[in-house]
Amino acid sequence: MIDILLFLAIVLISYGIGKRLLNLAVKDADDLVQDFIFSTGLGFGIIGYAVYALGSIGLLYLGYVVTALLVCALFSFYPVVQFIRRINWSRAGQWIAGLSGFEKFLLAVPVTIAAVCIFGANAPEIGNDALAYHLYHPKIFIQNHKIGYVPFTRESLWPYLTEMLFTIGLLLKSVSVAKMFHFFFGVLSALSVYSFIRRFFGRREALLACALFSSAPGIFMQSVYSYVDLSLCFYSFAALYSMILWTEKSDTKYVILAGIFTGLALSVKLMGGLTFITLACTILYHLIVNRADLKRAFKIFAIFVGAAAVVSSIWYIRSYVATGNPIYPFLYNIFKKGWPDSVSYVTVPSRGIIEFIRLPWDLVMNMDNFGGEQIGILSLVLLPVLLFLPFKKRVIKYMLIFSAIYTIAWYTVTPNIRFAFVNFAVVYSLIGIGFCAASKRYSLGVLKIILSLCILFNVCLCFYYNKDSVKLGLGLIGTKDYLYKKEGSYPVAEFVNKNLPAESIVISLVGTRWFYFDREIIDYSIWNITSKESFSNYLSKLKKRGPVFLLLNENTELNDYEEIRTIINNRAPIFNFSIKVGDGKVVDHYVYKI
Repeated sequence: MIDILLFLAIVLISYGIGKRLLNLAVKDADDLVQDFIFSTGLGFGIIGYAVYALGSIGLLYLGYVVTALLVCALFSFYPVVQFIRRINWSRAGQWIAGLSGFEKFLLAVPVTIAAVCIFGANAPEIGNDALAYHLYHPKIFIQNHKIGYVPFTRESLWPYLTEMLFTIGLLLKSVSVAKMFHFFFGVLSALSVYSFIRRFFGRREALLACALFSSAPGIFMQSVYSYVDLSLCFYSFAALYSMILWTEKSDTKYVILAGIFTGLALSVKLMGGLTFITLACTILYHLIVNRADLKRAFKIFAIFVGAAAVVSSIWYIRSYVATGNPIYPFLYNIFKKGWPDSVSYVTVPSRGIIEFIRLPWDLVMNMDNFGGEQIGILSLVLLPVLLFLPFKKRVIKYMLIFSAIYTIAWYTVTPNIRFAFVNFAVVYSLIGIGFCAASKRYSLGVLKIILSLCILFNVCLCFYYNKDSVKLGLGLIGTKDYLYKKEGSYPVAEFVNKNLPAESIVISLVGTRWFYFDREIIDYSIWNITSKESFSNYLSKLKKRGPVFLLLNENTELNDYEEIRTIINNRAPIFNFSIKVGDGKVVDHYVYKI
């Protein structure tokens, strides 16, 4: 509970400082929800950059970060007080009472899912990428009191805005606070969908779109990990929201806001480039269709690009200075820096025209080819209701254009479902609008029952997926039991931490999940890709710093590592221990002193 209260305090600070910035651009007090999501999103960006600024000059200490938060709290106090005063609880009660039975059900869906997922967000981390780098690298930054390149990694020079927020949680000795940032970005994404659809269409359409998005398995499953895909989703949707407000109001300040949110998306993940490309094309379309004069068109486009660049460029400059490649380790053929054999994110056999046309089916039925996240069968079953969309409405046109361009760009670059969450937010919004439009023309009682049952099934799936986290939160199981059951790297790390000296350097040939290790870890596989010196020379340098150990298990293919095999040939391990992994299989592990 203390972690939740602490996190809520950070949310309020973020809202207040973000509201100060938002007031410089737009003042749209009519919609409290829009005001909250825009302000909080901006505030998270400001606080994240404050942590980065401290870390970049070697001041990544708890005292400095807390001081920065207190300074932000001073500036945010008045906006927060005003926000709380604007909340009319009696009116909110009347609003809920005025909902139909179906609408109350739709409202209950995201609320229930959030209530369940917060148990997962408060549980110890078990997500693969979180343990490999989203949390592991901030842990290293804190140990070094400085943010910089982590040797033999490809991720530590990527845009790390969300990781800066995770760093706050780790500095506060709370993984739960770190995890709740990503959970809350999921909440902000759902609220953004509701606010956007409510503003341009109606209450029922907004509630349905929000319920469909929130209950998509990929969304609620991701929300309980320290990942960044829901951060990318939120900032991308906020950028789209701002851009469409610009088309409606013809106020250049909304273009600036769209550029800022796009820049924040670019600061979260390299895939934010898809958002930039998509919105740039959509803005150009609007300018061309409305026959804007060349001078005005150039000005608008330059404002958008400039705002995005100012907000995000530091990450790409940082990578270029460190490696000579702004998006290391990709595009090796252009920059001659990086990994010639970049790791593929997907296993799509082919990306031709036929496969593109078949995407709606494959994303649901063959999801393992696209990263494995589940977007839910409802996205496939309900596609026909898109025929009932009010196509003459300008907002619909821009949503369709955004979705089409994003899909093409995403499919061309790297079709992983996680990287397209914002597109699914748009698609589910369109489905909600189409379904409500169809229900006004036809009696869809049976279809509504089927829809409700499918959504309810997803809610039950959310309970099932988080059952162990709920048990942990209710005190029915212990933290150690939870980790031993859910995370195979934890018992290995526990053994290493207890049995190897604190100054040890561990060369690992076992996975990449190192967050729970309190010893310096070097991934030999990545060293082998990126290093140009012999392993024996590198090993000699390491031994000058401390004792060096080698960690491997019975599944390690030593035939792939000739130098390692030569070093440990005819040598007995100093430790031999067995670990039971999540599926019950026992795996033997070995530690060699080298």
